[in-house]
Amino acid sequence: MSSREPRIGVFVCHCGLNIAKSVDVKALREYASKLHGVVYAIDYEFMCSETGQRLIKESIKNHGLNRVVVASCSPKLHELTFRRVLSEAGLNPFLLEMANIREQCSWAYLFEPAKATEKARHIVCASVGRSRFLEEIGDKEEPVKPSTLVVGAGVAGIHAALGLADIGFQVHIIEKNPFIGGIVAKLGNVFPTEDCGICIAPYSSEMHRKCLYKQQLINNPLIKLYTLSKLKSLSGYVGNFKARVVQAPRRIDERLCIGCSKCTAVCPVEVPNEYDLGLSKRKAVYVPFLQAAPHAYVIDGETCTKCRKCVEVCPTNAISLEQNPSTIDLEVGTVVVAVGFEEFEPLGLFGFGKNKDVITQLKLARMIDKKSGGEEIWKPSDGKPAQRIVMIQCVGSRDKGTHAYCSKICCMIALKHARTLKKADPDLDLTICYKDVRLPGRNYERYYTDCQELGVKFLWGDVTKVEGDADGPLRLDVDLATGGSTQLDADLVVLSSALTPSNDTLELSRILNLTLSPDGFFMEQHPKLAPIDTNIDGIYICGACQGPKDIPETIDQAIGAVARAAIPMIAGKIKIDLAKAIVDEDLCIGCANCAAVCPYNAIEMAPRGTARVIEAVCKGCGTCVVECPASAIQLRHFSDRQVLAAVEGILAED
Repeated sequence: MSSREPRIGVFVCHCGLNIAKSVDVKALREYASKLHGVVYAIDYEFMCSETGQRLIKESIKNHGLNRVVVASCSPKLHELTFRRVLSEAGLNPFLLEMANIREQCSWAYLFEPAKATEKARHIVCASVGRSRFLEEIGDKEEPVKPSTLVVGAGVAGIHAALGLADIGFQVHIIEKNPFIGGIVAKLGNVFPTEDCGICIAPYSSEMHRKCLYKQQLINNPLIKLYTLSKLKSLSGYVGNFKARVVQAPRRIDERLCIGCSKCTAVCPVEVPNEYDLGLSKRKAVYVPFLQAAPHAYVIDGETCTKCRKCVEVCPTNAISLEQNPSTIDLEVGTVVVAVGFEEFEPLGLFGFGKNKDVITQLKLARMIDKKSGGEEIWKPSDGKPAQRIVMIQCVGSRDKGTHAYCSKICCMIALKHARTLKKADPDLDLTICYKDVRLPGRNYERYYTDCQELGVKFLWGDVTKVEGDADGPLRLDVDLATGGSTQLDADLVVLSSALTPSNDTLELSRILNLTLSPDGFFMEQHPKLAPIDTNIDGIYICGACQGPKDIPETIDQAIGAVARAAIPMIAGKIKIDLAKAIVDEDLCIGCANCAAVCPYNAIEMAPRGTARVIEAVCKGCGTCVVECPASAIQLRHFSDRQVLAAVEGILAED
């Protein structure tokens, strides 16, 4: 505690009528003025206003205040505001104590002013008591490495990498697959521009289109791409992360491969092509599609028979069948997570998995992308044209049995495909069975009206059953929302499946120590004020790993992640306040309980066997304090003496 005797000022905020409507602020001010250590008390309509802030500064100067208690709203809202006020008045910002008499008091007793005022007195008494033991707390600076690790090379990860490289930072981007592009590489044409999903439309200063994944990313000297790679571990803190990446063997040297395709021509192995969701075949040595990047072949170790025919015909000796996995250690200042989403596989729903003619929208996208202009969509079961198509919406979405959330873009995906098919074949019988049609994007409504004008049928109701045999059409039973039921016959049923977190999300959340939302996606720090930040400083999220979203919103978030990651790297340093846990080494018994329970991995064991707090990582949650059996850890700004003083204030008699 400061050597000076506490001179406490209490500032009671009316918050308009948010507080003053139920709390007698005048009586509260009078009560506060008589508390031990209080030398000045005043009430004002809005303490957070410029006038209110100036009032606090002047009071500190005129009355020699060295502690400030602001009785107002939640500290989450304005604690930083009032700390800044103290700094500008020449006081240490940690000599501020906020008494929450709005959310925890006036709003709870909105129509009971006597109870609200009584509780407000107890809250202010506790804050004044605690403020007497507040101590000055300093800060420290830590350097920030000017490089970023981007996890995931879909549309979000690629744009984040390009943006950071444009600023001048070194970027390491890792992708678990042999080729980059993510889901968008499988979509063909995409909304709202109806152009190739893996192309960039020309900017105003350019005259030609270009492939998103080649020139800009592959040839950028500031971007290092690691395919077939996964993050194994991450340690450290913002500005100084240490990442370990495990890279599976490609078995073909990207630097030597010239893409001549001689290897795939002689390969005797054929397996279903994952890129086309089994609609085509590929060899054990392959590139999945013409625009794939990097444009170097890869050998599938699980299907390769090691016949060595590819080795014999390779003109550049690029093939090494004995290549082993490798480990790469990286040091970066920030991390951007952009691992995207997966399409829900609705096994057992509406005959999916049993009947080949029940498919998902992603498979339909591949069928549309593969067909030439005059071809019709075919039935996977026999290859015959599908003249009657029914789309079922919200499969695995808005359903407590699978996923309770709306997948946001499923309606647009269905309408895009419906419009494309009807334009190509006006005689096609196409019906969309829906619960609701949700089109939140700019100009998305025109897809709905276009489909209506083209003759797409919309049926409002729930499909209860899909049945069919090998020879006949599929039959759908539909309970209509308007009452009654009907039946539909279809050659092809397309399920608009939910968009779910990537398969690696849970494992990655444990490696990065990130919080997941109840629906399994990565959770942002705050849905409005920090939608890209996470619970770990220096780690940011963007794209569909945070929740279903379309390409424009994904790129918006990627640009936001670039800005957030660039801020500490441009500054070159971060400032950390020291309101953290602190270990008394003389009391520490080296049990490591604190390190085991710390949710942020902020405690490590020093060589001498005692615990050490990594101040840049510590969030000041206090978990270690209550776990320590030797009382060797205290939390600055929430010491035992400060907390007990607050408890005594709460329990004090009026």
